[in-house]
Amino acid sequence: MRILVTGSTGLLGKSLCPMLDKEGFQYWACNSKIFDVTNTKMVNEIMNKISLDFIIHLAGYTNIDQAEDNPELAFNVNQLGTKNIAHIAKKHNVPILYISTDNVFDGKSDKPYKTTDATNPINIYGKSKLAGEKEIIKATKKHYIIRTSWLYGTGGYVDAMLTFSNFKKEISVVDDQIGCPTWADDVSKKIIEIIKENKPYGIYHVSSSGSASWSDFTKKIFELKKRDVAVNAIDKSDFPRPAMRPKYCVLDSENALPDWKNSLEEYLLSKN
Repeated sequence: MRILVTGSTGLLGKSLCPMLDKEGFQYWACNSKIFDVTNTKMVNEIMNKISLDFIIHLAGYTNIDQAEDNPELAFNVNQLGTKNIAHIAKKHNVPILYISTDNVFDGKSDKPYKTTDATNPINIYGKSKLAGEKEIIKATKKHYIIRTSWLYGTGGYVDAMLTFSNFKKEISVVDDQIGCPTWADDVSKKIIEIIKENKPYGIYHVSSSGSASWSDFTKKIFELKKRDVAVNAIDKSDFPRPAMRPKYCVLDSENALPDWKNSLEEYLLSKN
């Protein structure tokens, strides 16, 4: 199978590509430096020269706060870029898998979000990713839209907290935002499963089982690594940021991954 992977140097791409190697897939890993998804002409010129069986579209503008100040850039990458790749999938008549986010919801629910629940993003990032979802759905029926949550892996939040613990003994973290900390390796395994088993097309929620606040998550990181760092739980109103965040964004589906605490422990053990 010949697979195009956009955004291969991102957090999820760094996890997924080695797994594709192990599975023996033939794939073309590309990033924005060699394959600008927003350049419609370039995308079409390149795609006319290669043969594909599947597209995994990981490329995206993911800085939630900076998106508020750069909405045009966020939509250019997350909507126009996705539209370009979706049209390539349609032209080649191949399936496309698109990574989306829990930020397509407003966080006002009191129970986990199902794939059928109404979307209502409250920040530019969520709006641009939802626009990308709509471009995929409009372009081709052969699509997988994977919404995930609080993704971590090499170079992500967990690593940042471990680095922080080398210099500080106290940190304040918001306690009134609830989500699903999710390991990139778990999502990568689910992506490969979807490809190998030819799962039905549609929208999937793929995140860890269980839920946590950011302070719960951070405390668990330090606990598992035996780092002596005090975590002060605060309200998000005490830590204002440019972008609004959904207060409660737990995803519910039959595709739940292992419990977030178990996956976090496995990730930390893999770094020893």
